[in-house]
Amino acid sequence: MRIVNRNLWKQRHAFTLIELLVVIAIIAVLAGLLLPAVQKARDAARRSECQNNLKQIGLAIHNFSDSKNSLPVSTRPPGLTTAPRIAGITLMLPYLEQQAVYDRYDFTTNWHLPANRTAVNTKIKVLLCPASPNPERLDGAPEGYPTAGTFTPGTAAPTDYSPTIGVSPDLEAFYPEASATPLTAAEQAAGAQLKFVIAGHGMLPKNQAAGISTLSNVTDGLSNTIAYAESAGRPYHYVKKRRVSEDLTSTVAPGGRVNAGGWCRPASDFTVEGFSLDGLTRIGPCPMNCTNGDDGTGTFPHPYYGTEGTSEIYSFHAGGANILLGDGSVRLLSDGIDIFTLSRLITRDKGELSPVGSF
Repeated sequence: MRIVNRNLWKQRHAFTLIELLVVIAIIAVLAGLLLPAVQKARDAARRSECQNNLKQIGLAIHNFSDSKNSLPVSTRPPGLTTAPRIAGITLMLPYLEQQAVYDRYDFTTNWHLPANRTAVNTKIKVLLCPASPNPERLDGAPEGYPTAGTFTPGTAAPTDYSPTIGVSPDLEAFYPEASATPLTAAEQAAGAQLKFVIAGHGMLPKNQAAGISTLSNVTDGLSNTIAYAESAGRPYHYVKKRRVSEDLTSTVAPGGRVNAGGWCRPASDFTVEGFSLDGLTRIGPCPMNCTNGDDGTGTFPHPYYGTEGTSEIYSFHAGGANILLGDGSVRLLSDGIDIFTLSRLITRDKGELSPVGSF
């Protein structure tokens, strides 16, 4: 007869405290390895969606051009004025599948007045980068309504993308080499680099009459000229990924507000000025991502910008910012690019050559 040791049935198998701690440690290590990969995947997905948004804007520009035989440029009469101010994005609404918003917009009056409030407060997904924080943010009117001189909050839904309408003459003057002779094609082919800035119009300059601003004006080549770039997070003010804005719901103009952000605002279009590397001083060697613009609070019109916007190229993507080229292609422009190469990519008709692989 087989004898069974009954004590074996009484034994209980379980983890010891040491074994449990080892398992927890292993899980923690694996989670630590996995989380960065998940974050990178999310960042890549956001960057891809952002690029797709810009591609849709590029299609809208070309469809508008085919239909109107001109480009969708903004109208912004100078100074404080009651004349209608109309953004290029507003003109493109039917080509961005926003015909209903376009039909609600009253082109006989300004964007921030009550007649347009419903239309311009409409958030348009294709105009928002998914990497930008505070998707519910709203821009305001710096000139005030109904009381002049006060900041009127909550008057416009934002855009993270805007036309780069030119290069500032002040940026050109910042470099003593500004009057140098442009490099020849042979010098460029040999790898020489332009080390000066030439100011001038971008692809979509403001206040160009219908039929004047066309694709044929972009003589530097559509594949060499930026049409739109990211300027994300506006009207909140960011410096080196740090938000320096205060509450934007107050009628008292808060500190740290970029004068720009609403998709309906011509002031959201911007001229490249360049900034110091710390993002605190306008006119300098930083081409992007040091700040999303200059502080637009205080006296309005602004002592430097007047009634124009104060934005710069800026994104929440690692390594650069997405740009839309005139031919409709989109790429991530490295934030390692220098201000000289960027200026060549902004201007539309200055005859500068962009060496292959320079951006």
